[in-house]
Amino acid sequence: MKLCKRLSCLVLAAATVLSLCVGARAASAVVSDQKLEIDGKAAAAAAYNISGNNYFKLRDLAYLLNGSKAQFSVGYNSATNAVTITTGKAYVKNGGELAAVGSGTKNAVKSAQTIYINGSRTNSLTAYNIDGNNYFKLRDLGDALGFAVSYDSGRRTMLVATAPASGESENWDPDFSFTTVDMNGKTWTDACFSGHKLTVVNYWAYWCGPCVGELPDLQKLSRDYADRDVQFLGVYDAEDEADDVKTVKRLGVTYPCLRYTSGFDPYMDTGYIPVTIFVDGSGKVLGEAYIGSRDYNGWASIIDGYLK
Repeated sequence: MKLCKRLSCLVLAAATVLSLCVGARAASAVVSDQKLEIDGKAAAAAAYNISGNNYFKLRDLAYLLNGSKAQFSVGYNSATNAVTITTGKAYVKNGGELAAVGSGTKNAVKSAQTIYINGSRTNSLTAYNIDGNNYFKLRDLGDALGFAVSYDSGRRTMLVATAPASGESENWDPDFSFTTVDMNGKTWTDACFSGHKLTVVNYWAYWCGPCVGELPDLQKLSRDYADRDVQFLGVYDAEDEADDVKTVKRLGVTYPCLRYTSGFDPYMDTGYIPVTIFVDGSGKVLGEAYIGSRDYNGWASIIDGYLK
């Protein structure tokens, strides 16, 4: 019996080692059913889901971003088996961009090619080769090439923002980045903080009594502080949208309310609501998140302190 157990352990160990070795070389890729938007516009690019992350063909993204602040060129050096990426340079088409992909599961193999960005080798990008093309994780590319990536879970849509809004500084460097929409479908990015001395961002839900209880005071504050360059923004979960919209209409809230995305997580994912943060015109979060509701005078005192 002991011998059988030991043999079983050896077999399991061997199987584990084999699976790890195979996993290190290849992975399964399925066509992603999620959508893509770039600067608020739908973009037709197929993506593969590998281990829960979306991977896009490098040349597809270069094609879609061409002409934007985030444009980049793609090249290949056969002598060194290297992919070269140059930011800010126009992309030259090769005719295979945005090609349709087949259904079913694909074999994704870690690419053996080295990656160079602006002449320097990088190890920050993981590439998979699928049917002869290199696919990269969208968020990794955004971090490496300078465009913002977020996700709208309500619409199952990946959101790419290539640059601050027109007229904003190219050196825009906020504490957190996001792209989302408001209850009217208008696209918003972190660039909305620029041009306002202070922005009050309040995360709420229709089923939260304290949240709803302070909305009339926040609405009054938004009017009273408008001439002091203070902007008010509500933030809500997409899954509650229908009821949140009804609440906003019932209470007469007129300041914009934005869908929550993961971009808000660093400062608003506290596990509690309501939660409120204050952001200055450079996109910097002031102080800590304020958990819990307050009345008109309570918020006015805090706002006045930040405006001094």
